Amino acid sequence: MKEEKVGLFITRVQPWLHAGQVDGIRQAIAQGITKIIIWVGSANKEFTSENPFTYDERKKMVELSAKELLQDIQIEVLPVPDMWDNEKWKNYIFKNAPEFKYIISGNARVQEVFKDTDKEIIPLEIRMFVKGSTIRWNLATRNIKELQKVLPKSVIEYLWEIRAFQRLREIFNAERKTPSLVVDMVLIDKDWKLILIDRKNFPEGIALPWWFNDYGERWKDAAIREVKEETGLVVEVEKELWIRDEPNRDPRAHNVSRAFKWKIIWWELKAADDAKAIIKVDPKDLENVNRAFSDHREMIEKALKTD
Repeated sequence: MKEEKVGLFITRVQPWLHAGQVDGIRQAIAQGITKIIIWVGSANKEFTSENPFTYDERKKMVELSAKELLQDIQIEVLPVPDMWDNEKWKNYIFKNAPEFKYIISGNARVQEVFKDTDKEIIPLEIRMFVKGSTIRWNLATRNIKELQKVLPKSVIEYLWEIRAFQRLREIFNAERKTPSLVVDMVLIDKDWKLILIDRKNFPEGIALPWWFNDYGERWKDAAIREVKEETGLVVEVEKELWIRDEPNRDPRAHNVSRAFKWKIIWWELKAADDAKAIIKVDPKDLENVNRAFSDHREMIEKALKTD
């Protein structure tokens, strides 16, 4: 008879199992795990933008995900409330969890909490970078196309059933969630090549250097700071291009962009840690570039047409 290998998988599941978590569970299955106890974190939180769903709703969505995508493993779902004291959190789990031997996690806090226990940690490789905040934003804006990439069909149908899209929109409005301000920078070197970023994180692809405005910071100051951090270049404004405020221009959240064309005044090209690489692209080759943001090409084309 095959030995039962039981693993503990801790997650907030707001509102999934999403594709990244399913991939993590499959990694555990590949290492011989036969049963997974899914502990739903923040089980005492609900009806906020961070935790919009009840524990019972999250449990239902985990069960739907497992039925559709994880038929080859046993799943048990249990709640755990928020506890910021690691020792109390660990003791709560040991006291209330069924018997288990393995901790399945790619989360640094979870690995640290259990490293000196008799539990064996199965570390997960984060092969699919999926953010819960992005899923919740796509729910609030009814961005079904993006949701279908990371949530199983049965969960999306259940979200329609419980009117989750309307709930998220109402919560965001009640909490006065507002768009973030970002600046996009079109940089063209002396050889008329575009300086672009090959992104490491979601959404992956090629993008203009860009970032968020800090509180109390002007758009232009944010751009100068961020270009230096992302590329090592020192720049000054050559021309303002436009403002883009389409709610779904960024698949992660509602980010309002102000785009500028910049003149490079000092060179020391160096990619930041959150980029795979800095690349140079001839404008005529833009058609072959896998863009992370669809409107970056429009920004580039507008910059190329300016004097």
